[in-house]
Amino acid sequence: MGIETWLILLGVAVMTMIILDGQRKKLKKRAGTRHNTSGLKTLTDAVALSGADDILPLAESLNVSESRGEPSQYDGAKSFGDRREGSHLGVATQIAGKVIADESVSIKGRVVGAVIAKNQLIQLSPSSIVCADLEGGHICIGGHLDGDIHASDRLTLMPSATVRGTMSTNRFECHSGASVNGTVARQRMDGSTQKNAR
Repeated sequence: MGIETWLILLGVAVMTMIILDGQRKKLKKRAGTRHNTSGLKTLTDAVALSGADDILPLAESLNVSESRGEPSQYDGAKSFGDRREGSHLGVATQIAGKVIADESVSIKGRVVGAVIAKNQLIQLSPSSIVCADLEGGHICIGGHLDGDIHASDRLTLMPSATVRGTMSTNRFECHSGASVNGTVARQRMDGSTQKNAR
């Protein structure tokens, strides 16, 4: 065999080793992130560390400080969770139509139509692109939304949120950096709405 053949074989062997090493590191990283997400405290930490792909637990974002009855310092900030309960639409998922759930819904991909999860949590990650009307209890948006929102309890717009449409809610949180183009209406106890801002 000539030197060219040996160089080709050596190149193939090296490329195979690089691919196998990459797969090993990927599996090791996945195993590590499943067991250790407690060190990250806010969405901004998660976005800074991982972009839009890795997501944080939502467990503490709904907690209210019992001492004063006020929202805790992390209220709404730990928005997107790798939670085991609820429905999860991944980054590569695209849905055209109506999504109806009786559990929390986490969206990382694309949805066109409507998402209805009455009295439940609906969360849109920074990677999500949604052209749909949303109806839920607590709606937390970190991605792009073009549609109307009806949150019976609370609407939270994270710093990466871009929203266009009419928003109706009892409580409205808008973090610095969020982009809003539309109207915000306060929901009354009887279910009707009152416009507050444009």
